[in-house]
Amino acid sequence: MATLDKVKDSSESLIELLGAQCSDLEQLLALARQETAAAQEGKFLKILDIVSERSTIGKRLETYHRQISELRGNLEAAGESVSQFDITNRVIELANSTLVQDQKTRSLLTASRDHAAAGLKTIGKGQAGSNAYLKENTKGLSYSRNF
Repeated sequence: MATLDKVKDSSESLIELLGAQCSDLEQLLALARQETAAAQEGKFLKILDIVSERSTIGKRLETYHRQISELRGNLEAAGESVSQFDITNRVIELANSTLVQDQKTRSLLTASRDHAAAGLKTIGKGQAGSNAYLKENTKGLSYSRNF
């Protein structure tokens, strides 16, 4: 009976951890969506704030992962199946949705970077042209009254 109680306690602990993990993954997905919106709007300081929040959640998720792995090991050693918990499917769904959202953000940020690089290149060419013009002794057409 002691083994049955241990399995039951491990199952309940696992469900609680999966629930907490699921909640944090939902927050992470919401932040990923906010990050994509900020990237679309060009609000790069907001992106940095969101990345900081996501990092905090990521650290908690790492802790959950270690604890969940340990509990899964205990349950599987006792012959229990972890896949019986419906919440595991939701966790996987949230993680995959967050990855998809991050890919959208990455594409937007890459496009912004490329646009900024092209703009800097144009500015560089303009500066080079201006500097060359300023160094010339004869600048353009001179106005002469002697025609």
